[in-house]
Amino acid sequence: MGNSILNFFGGSNGNIMMQAIGAMMRGESPQTFMQNLAKSNPALRGLDLTDINATAQKVCQEHGVDAAKLTAEIKQNIIK
Repeated sequence: MGNSILNFFGGSNGNIMMQAIGAMMRGESPQTFMQNLAKSNPALRGLDLTDINATAQKVCQEHGVDAAKLTAEIKQNIIK
């Protein structure tokens, strides 16, 4: 798959991962984090971010990405 999340966000994955970790440490909800991220990331604009799981499944399907593999890739990046 090779950094599919990186490709989706235009190569800014490291920065997004750090932002996500910071948001988690602040106790920010995933929905709030994604809504704030959408304000500065054109790839997320127009997505329904109230149901992140359903939207993630839909986006993965549209881009031909295996959602389970993507989830594993994200978890692996978090561990690093």
